[in-house]
Amino acid sequence: MEEMKMRIKIGIPRALLYYDYFLLWSTFLERLGTEIVLSQKTNKEIVYNGIKSAIEETCLPVKVFLGHVQDLARKKVDYIFIPRYISVEPRRFLCPKFMGLPYMIKHLLPGIPPVLNVEVDLRKRERQLPVEMYRLGKLFTFNPWKIRLAYKLAQENQKSFKKNILQGFLPENVYFNETEKNKALKRTVLKNNQHKNVLRIGLIGHSYNLYDEYVNMNILNKLQEMGVEIITSKMFSEAEINSGLKRLRKDIFWTFGKETIGSAFYLLEERITHGIILIVSFACGPDSIIMDLIDRAYKRAGVPCLTLVLDEHSAEGGVITRLEAFIEMLKWKEQKNESYFSPHGQPVDCPESPF
Repeated sequence: MEEMKMRIKIGIPRALLYYDYFLLWSTFLERLGTEIVLSQKTNKEIVYNGIKSAIEETCLPVKVFLGHVQDLARKKVDYIFIPRYISVEPRRFLCPKFMGLPYMIKHLLPGIPPVLNVEVDLRKRERQLPVEMYRLGKLFTFNPWKIRLAYKLAQENQKSFKKNILQGFLPENVYFNETEKNKALKRTVLKNNQHKNVLRIGLIGHSYNLYDEYVNMNILNKLQEMGVEIITSKMFSEAEINSGLKRLRKDIFWTFGKETIGSAFYLLEERITHGIILIVSFACGPDSIIMDLIDRAYKRAGVPCLTLVLDEHSAEGGVITRLEAFIEMLKWKEQKNESYFSPHGQPVDCPESPF
């Protein structure tokens, strides 16, 4: 198998957890002699094809994923790599859509190349992942030391990737070694509250909503063009997230829900930002609960909070208008020092309301 002249082409969809774990899987598979083929960046055609193939009540990120799989099928890859994510940390789960994703894809797109399926379930024991990766590696080599080395290098690259994300680099800048070329975001000074004249906003959401420029209508660049300093929910350490979670009476058993609500509450606790923007996918069950908890907490604290719900019908013009209005409101609030002003339409702690 290792003496094959033609390298096996493995397609990886540029969607969902591509923005979190691509470097782990691509490093491992490339070290075993395979060629990684990425789908093109999300565009109108990919979204349209995904919508046509999806079942009712499917959230936008899964529809986008379906479109990316079809794009890879047209590229004549030998396999399409779709891991089955159940849990990536002890005592917590991922959204059910990740658990059934490989089977959903096979059912909805029967004519695609064979699906490579690896199960990731770290609820009970950390050794589950290396066992699964060894099983995957045996498809491409019989040399156990080669698999072991590939796994070690993949883990090292993944740890380095996480450090870069915490510093504010975008995933694709890290993947393609463009960190020196374009550091689009930066982790701002937090507790000492420097740069008080700069408007600072927290951008809260899942990685596939934060970093897919087509899905979120390039919100990162738009905010930067408005002179806004951005802190995303992916730029917080585990300790900071856990600090934010102390506001909750009960634990959150969704990993990504824990990240979003923990980072949002940490921002609220430390008063790091002037406001936050929540990016939510329409028809996302966990987000409907998590984002509502965040919105209620910010409303009680009198801190501006804008929720952007994304689906295939979202219009860029409408999103830009809402962003501009939100930023102008924040600037007005800071200039006037109107601590009672609420973005929810109700004055807060104002004895004589002008409204």
